[in-house]
Amino acid sequence: MDIGLTDNHKLYVNAAEWIGTPYRAGGDSKHGTDCSGLVSQLYKKTYRIRLSRSTDGQLKESNRIARRNLREGDLVFFTSRASRKKVAHVGIYLKDGKFVHASTGQGVIVSSLKEDYYTKHWLCGGRVK
Repeated sequence: MDIGLTDNHKLYVNAAEWIGTPYRAGGDSKHGTDCSGLVSQLYKKTYRIRLSRSTDGQLKESNRIARRNLREGDLVFFTSRASRKKVAHVGIYLKDGKFVHASTGQGVIVSSLKEDYYTKHWLCGGRVK
């Protein structure tokens, strides 16, 4: 992914510092983090905004937006295999269909919204209020 002059460099630098951090349920540090912990820490450091520590809370703190309207820093929400209506996962949109998130199997990574799993489990985008 190429970072341009008009991109939010602080977001990319802060996100890069977390890449490879292992997944840990309930965690929000570089020793281990879950998805909402990563989002809350990146938002605090990048935007100086304190978000809830739960995916449900972060969804409530956002205005829902369509995938086609996503901008850098917007939140992306997904459902689980068990429920197609309840939010189960969150990440931060970067650009070009990519987002950073804490994956249970791989820790903090950048993934594509075009991947089959994320297409099937897409719930909505969220712009923090």
